[in-house]
Amino acid sequence: MTCPGPPMHTRATLRVSVICLIGVITALLTAPPAAALLSIDFEQPYYVHDGWQVWDFCLIEHEDLYRIFYLAVPESDADPMASDSIWMASSPDLIHWSEPQAVLSVSWDAWEAGAVWAPDVVFDEVSGKWWMAYTGVALNRSQSICMASSEDLVTWTKSAQNPVVSPDHPPFFYFPDNGWAECRDPYLYHKGDRWHMLATVKTDDLENGRGALLHAASMDLETWTHFTVFMDNDGETPGRALESSQYHEITGAHHLIFHEYGSQGVTWIGSEDPEQWTFDLRVSIDSGIAPEVDSFDGGESWLLSRAAPYQDPTNPVVSVVTRFDELGFRQGTVAPTVRREDPWLRDFAEYGGSICLGNPCFGDNAAARGEAPAGTVGWGYLGTREYFRGPLSNRGAAGTQLGKTATGFLRSHDFVVEGTAMRFLMGGSEQPEQCYMALVDAEADTTLRHASGQGAESMTLRWWDLSALQGRTVYLYIADTSTEGYLDVDEIHETLDDLTAVPVDAPAVAGLRDAGARPNPFNPQTTLHFSLDRATTVDAEIYDLRGRRIWSSGSMAGRVGENTVAWTGVDAAGRTVPGGVYIYRIATSRAEVVSGKLTLIP
Repeated sequence: MTCPGPPMHTRATLRVSVICLIGVITALLTAPPAAALLSIDFEQPYYVHDGWQVWDFCLIEHEDLYRIFYLAVPESDADPMASDSIWMASSPDLIHWSEPQAVLSVSWDAWEAGAVWAPDVVFDEVSGKWWMAYTGVALNRSQSICMASSEDLVTWTKSAQNPVVSPDHPPFFYFPDNGWAECRDPYLYHKGDRWHMLATVKTDDLENGRGALLHAASMDLETWTHFTVFMDNDGETPGRALESSQYHEITGAHHLIFHEYGSQGVTWIGSEDPEQWTFDLRVSIDSGIAPEVDSFDGGESWLLSRAAPYQDPTNPVVSVVTRFDELGFRQGTVAPTVRREDPWLRDFAEYGGSICLGNPCFGDNAAARGEAPAGTVGWGYLGTREYFRGPLSNRGAAGTQLGKTATGFLRSHDFVVEGTAMRFLMGGSEQPEQCYMALVDAEADTTLRHASGQGAESMTLRWWDLSALQGRTVYLYIADTSTEGYLDVDEIHETLDDLTAVPVDAPAVAGLRDAGARPNPFNPQTTLHFSLDRATTVDAEIYDLRGRRIWSSGSMAGRVGENTVAWTGVDAAGRTVPGGVYIYRIATSRAEVVSGKLTLIP
């Protein structure tokens, strides 16, 4: 078979140049990778704590890393009182995140024995410390504001003055003995010679309280002045609390951004004078809740982060993640606009067709609608039939698809081959002429390497040997021109792996047939089943998702008909491997190869 190259007319079909849009997200997404080796993982600017709902949070930048501090509750116990810790994770780019760690937890003190919520972290030049304002929640759900300090953002010491803010009645509607006394979501900012705090409260001029923001000031972040009302809800639903407030003076105007409890969406109010703020000026600028507004370049650009709920059809509990986008402010009292970055600009020079509309896909979208898992790594992949770019992307919903009739293409930027191999995950239809990924010579537009889905419902690990191509200028071309097929691709990485023991990707032929692994998932043992049309030497191997061979059966004499080989979940040294996803590959001496995915249960 002659492998197809990219259609020559696609250069004129649609060309998208990498341009520098204003804002921190654009700079992060369009910046060239630091490493010379090509790496495309289809991830997007989200923070996900897998299996947990991520709610109120704050974002800081320190030592070239972004750090998110947040409350989270398990999806299995989606009650805010289940938030017994403040968590932290770090990222160089708002896309790839470290494993989360709990940095502050509840105590036996009555005001925070129930839960801790809504952290806000700032650096104080006078004390030389980081300070965290957070909501302490009593067992009866009454709330007050507490403080903690840290020198390393990991170890936190709670203030002896806690709780540092507990409003009085009157003028506030605050009855802590009755439960759910509102004083939460602190927001800190520095102005003049002191620190200022806003917090969610209610005033007492309505029977059940009016939504409002409390204001207090401090020189040392522990002792606070008398509390006053900064802003109250004079709209048509005055009982709604004003949560997750963010206050900034930008472009000659005062901007207040918050979330109205009991509603969906991010609310903005702007005025030249905060004394003139009124809900008559309110504008809903985006979906989501618990907004955070930050600038990390001195006010040149702004970032809007917010909690993004979404519903997976196979999960009765709502999932909540965090999404990051650019927020564009204009001169004067004009509402800011949310600018969603085109996710293709980071890695691709040209693209077109309907397959690009809802991609990169967020989560395992096939599994979300009850089908066989696509087998993604991380939270993003390319699925040419899928239509879910992620929560708050305005593109689809979990589980939705355009179907196999969707078509299109993607062409990467040119790059010089420096690695010895390229590994990737791939699955989809067995239509090599129409649904495929090719490595193409940039000068001659000729195909150098080619791979297709091979009919695999779940993506399997594949390799190309690049050792003979080092120094060549090439590009990747991904195509789906079939109205009856699809292609799934993830984790494309050029590597310096030694491929002497790794079979280069090759299509299976009729002589070797894969009959799967049973049981799968398994613990502690599974059996690989395959058949041969004639006797030949066979080798079964197990790889991890980084492409490392961890076990081999060695050469075996395969017989005509059914064959089996057992794997007991150990590596080549006989050590038990950790639970997770592994790839099996069965190869014959005739260069016939089949592969599949195994799940070892811990």
